[in-house]
Amino acid sequence: MTKTALVTGAARGIGRQIAVSLAKEGYAVAVVDTDLDGYREFEEAECSVVDELEGYGVPTIAVEASTTDVAAMTALGARITAEWSGLDALVCNAGGGSGGFDENNAADIDLAALDTVLQRNLHGTIVTVQAALPALRRSTSATIVTMGSVTGVVANPRGTYAHYGITKAAVMHYTRCLANDLAPEGIRVNCIAPGLIATGRARKRLSEQPDRESSVLDRIGTPEEVAEAVRFLVSPAASHMSGQVLQLWQPDVHPA
Repeated sequence: MTKTALVTGAARGIGRQIAVSLAKEGYAVAVVDTDLDGYREFEEAECSVVDELEGYGVPTIAVEASTTDVAAMTALGARITAEWSGLDALVCNAGGGSGGFDENNAADIDLAALDTVLQRNLHGTIVTVQAALPALRRSTSATIVTMGSVTGVVANPRGTYAHYGITKAAVMHYTRCLANDLAPEGIRVNCIAPGLIATGRARKRLSEQPDRESSVLDRIGTPEEVAEAVRFLVSPAASHMSGQVLQLWQPDVHPA
């Protein structure tokens, strides 16, 4: 029986690689992003994620929507249930920060920026989980993977980009709470906390700071490494793991 997965923020970067990795494993994959042609912005690929998934011959559902849009995400969850009967894996990858790495120091956080990033990271994750739960509950081995960050584990030494780290810390603790809540139903919930990953967006930001680029580009992670971690967490090999934060970063490399 074909396994099914939903990956948010899947047009490019980490989310795209996760979706493709699961498709290669034979999963039917649903993808959602605010712009499914977003790969064009950083020239990360030659085609859309939808075209690439279809190239693997797996069933695909694609929706353009924000994960903070309750109606759109609820409709997507209902569609997955109707077309695929249920959902085996949910990967809440969508989110992001705002501004430069050297902005939003802890003492002077821009509250508007904080609200925006809180919506993207925490609210979007919660909305996605709630929309997908009816489909997940139809699976006998459902798993959820959320996306944290090293910035939510270790504070930036300079105290900058604090608005992002705060919201990612919230996502990680939400994951622990959710794991406890869903444990009686047999639904596992884990989180991945990457350090700086070499996505198109990250490389562009680093190129604007050449001194930092030369010192970290040879040591940062790749989207493929994050995707491998997701594949592990949704697999039977991680069947005894729930409520955990899997950290993917080198201690001497900080993203901001």
